[in-house]
Amino acid sequence: MKRPFLRVLIPALLLAMILGCRSVTPSVNHYVLRSLAAGESPAGTVDEPRSRIVAIGPVQLPAYVNRMQMVMLNDSSELEISEFHRWADYPDRLVQQVLEDNLQALLPHARVVSHPLPAGLEADVTLGIRFGELIGTTDKKMRLRAMWTLQRKGAPETERSWRTCLCEPISGTGFKALAAAHNRVLEKFCREVALAIDGLEWEK
Repeated sequence: MKRPFLRVLIPALLLAMILGCRSVTPSVNHYVLRSLAAGESPAGTVDEPRSRIVAIGPVQLPAYVNRMQMVMLNDSSELEISEFHRWADYPDRLVQQVLEDNLQALLPHARVVSHPLPAGLEADVTLGIRFGELIGTTDKKMRLRAMWTLQRKGAPETERSWRTCLCEPISGTGFKALAAAHNRVLEKFCREVALAIDGLEWEK
């Protein structure tokens, strides 16, 4: 009489253990980057002609941050990689889209596009960016370091280069605060780039 009982009891216990393990597995949270709010775009420019095309080259990020898992750097120069807090897409794609959206908001008289360009479209100014660092730290700082260039159409000799280093406080705790700090530091970076592009508009 015991064997039939055990045949039922053992599978039931195994099933309970499996369901129990599933119930305690943390859910995965996904995050995106946000561009400048539409309300921050200069008013009255929607119907005005866009005299210059600004093309953003492919964004280059360090491989250790260009992953779906969110990454932080601790004070021992070690990476802390979260399996349960992830970007909704690879960071280089998210950053590229934010750069395009932010620069379009900041340069309403230009048309801002990302590579690869649509067929038949030729850029007046090409922006190249290589990030040496784009990472949050456990002491609540968001660090950005980038080398970037601007080059006029068909004139390699006009290429100019800049180096930008920014540090933005991470307000609050958790990975939601980390994503928000990415937004703020990228906005500051875009404002610096937009000023440089505006300067090119007046060069003879």
